[in-house]
Amino acid sequence: MNRTEAGRAERLAATAMRLVSAPSVQHNLDPLGDAAGVARSTMSEDVRLLDRLARQLDLGRVETISGKGGGVRYIPTASPDAIAATLSAFAAQLRDPARVLPGGFLYLTDLVCSPDWSSRLGVIFATAMRPARPTHVLTVETRGIPLALMTARALGLPLLIARRDARVAEGPALSITYLSATTGRVQNMSLPRRSLRSGARVLVIDDFMRGGGTAKGLIDLVTEFEADLAGVGVAIATAHPAEKKAGRFLPLLVMHRVDEGSRWVEVEPNAGLAWSGMHRTP
Repeated sequence: MNRTEAGRAERLAATAMRLVSAPSVQHNLDPLGDAAGVARSTMSEDVRLLDRLARQLDLGRVETISGKGGGVRYIPTASPDAIAATLSAFAAQLRDPARVLPGGFLYLTDLVCSPDWSSRLGVIFATAMRPARPTHVLTVETRGIPLALMTARALGLPLLIARRDARVAEGPALSITYLSATTGRVQNMSLPRRSLRSGARVLVIDDFMRGGGTAKGLIDLVTEFEADLAGVGVAIATAHPAEKKAGRFLPLLVMHRVDEGSRWVEVEPNAGLAWSGMHRTP
């Protein structure tokens, strides 16, 4: 490799690292070119090459935005084959008998709080929900935060976290009460009033849904802010009850049964999953 080729390889690697480190964030071509010491036209050629490589490696795409305020951004996406492989592997982890807890619950914390799994599932949610054009991602504390954060990162959007109790340091808050379908108790959640403006499009993300009470509370919170619901996504939803309080939502996996006695877990990727919108649990 001569010096010219080596220089271009280094330039491509540096540009790729900048784009990948900030998914879905728009970069102006001129600063990228200045940092690499090349003209805008040369940087445009590099971007086209990076886009081709990203698509070939099934890592997403590098999108060029035309116009005066245009630039370039890396859009992480997952192909149907990659999605199927990820969800099958995640389901296999969930079937581990050691995860069965008293009462027919599953231990999920290590998985949903794993940077690797939450990132991979977040890209799947981003792939599915990007057409809905969300402007914010919303979840409730605490276990859903990693998954929602990685979804927000893949979409290049801010993350909002509804708290169980309002915090003085966050200023005035809007609070609602909701019925938890899991515990059967009335609970509170609140969000600072300056978090959302009327007309925002909010994507609700959580790790688990049984009856949909928590998701319904988040939806009601969005409504109180006079914002629009872009969609609801959950990593795992139980098959029963079939009708959830949340209405329409997108589950990645469906859990049919947890048998505490035999420590048998019946869970599978959502066979009815479609990447253009939300579907009910089959």
